[in-house]
Amino acid sequence: MKKKIVFLLSWTLMSMQLCAQVNPKPGFVITNNGDTIRGVIDFRTNERLAKQCDFWAAGETKGETYKPGDIEGFRFDNGGKYFVTRRLNVTGTPELYFAEFMVQGMMNLYCVAYNQDEYFFFEREDGEMAQLTKRAFFTSASIHEQSSRVEEQREQYGKVKLLLKDSWKAAEEIKGGDVSRKQLVNAVRDYHKDVCTDGSSCMVYEYNEKSDGPKNHFKAIVGYSYYTHERTAYQTLEDENYSGSTFEAGLGFETELERVTKGGALELCVVYSPQASFKHHTMVRGGHESSYTIYKKARCMGSIGLLKRYGKGKIVPLIRVGGFYVLHLGNKEERYYMSKMIVDKDWEQTNHFGAYIGGGVEMALGKHAARLHADLFKSLESSGKGNMMKFGVTAEYVL
Repeated sequence: MKKKIVFLLSWTLMSMQLCAQVNPKPGFVITNNGDTIRGVIDFRTNERLAKQCDFWAAGETKGETYKPGDIEGFRFDNGGKYFVTRRLNVTGTPELYFAEFMVQGMMNLYCVAYNQDEYFFFEREDGEMAQLTKRAFFTSASIHEQSSRVEEQREQYGKVKLLLKDSWKAAEEIKGGDVSRKQLVNAVRDYHKDVCTDGSSCMVYEYNEKSDGPKNHFKAIVGYSYYTHERTAYQTLEDENYSGSTFEAGLGFETELERVTKGGALELCVVYSPQASFKHHTMVRGGHESSYTIYKKARCMGSIGLLKRYGKGKIVPLIRVGGFYVLHLGNKEERYYMSKMIVDKDWEQTNHFGAYIGGGVEMALGKHAARLHADLFKSLESSGKGNMMKFGVTAEYVL
């Protein structure tokens, strides 16, 4: 009995530790004594990695969280990212960070991610340094702050070019504007080639920009949906709701968020439903027999949301949540009473927006994947009438 309890406790502890590894990748840490310890490192965003290293030594279930200064540095396997402890001035006061070590040579290049911005530090062999700040694309800075940043950038570029003055080629590569990480690496590497006299090589640590960004995928979408509580556009009619089903097809785009949440992705989808007819029976006020109305419309729906997969294996469950916008095209309404057409109405485009939630499964197919999921879409109109709901089953093929 005691052995069973110990086993269950050990298994629970191990499961908790493994769950804590959001995006585990093999690598090693370098202690302050220069020793190397192999294991698994949680590969998160550059900003988080600048602040801490979550590490599980090989064969251990208990992890360690290292702060800058606790260790000399850490690196991911297969030529992956390399971070070292450095005291750098990012916020106005020198602090310890795990700086991404990008190039080592006659000129070193480091990068620290902070508040969605990137701070690049050029360190010449004699210890002289210059900084270049790359601001995030999205910023809430005021006009005055933007003006200050333009001046800051101009000053920083001047100092970097001055630091690289011994290599005309390197200095020319650092031009004003939004330079890429690859450009900076190439400039520092060219500086080393021009300045180095002893034949030593310049070490470039994993600078491929694609590896720094998320993986992107396109997907083909087909589905079948049932709409209920659809609103009619010809509002003089008493019945304002009707139901019907239709096929749809479209395309989507996904960008993985593995370094933020395991199995997560941001998805954008556009689906189109060809014009379909929906027949609805009702009783005309004062009439003697029921009438029927035929509604015709095509739909174009755009959606944006989050998708998350759970677990490992060839087949895994997933959930989806997000918002959508529907545009109705080619709207037409016909009403018949006693075999006589009493309404023949075409109207302009109508639209509404709402939210969706769904779940399903994903099956791996080599480098691709197939999915099947069921979703509920709900418009968010303030009126209680015509508040559309959509139940759909969708198949996706992810490239």
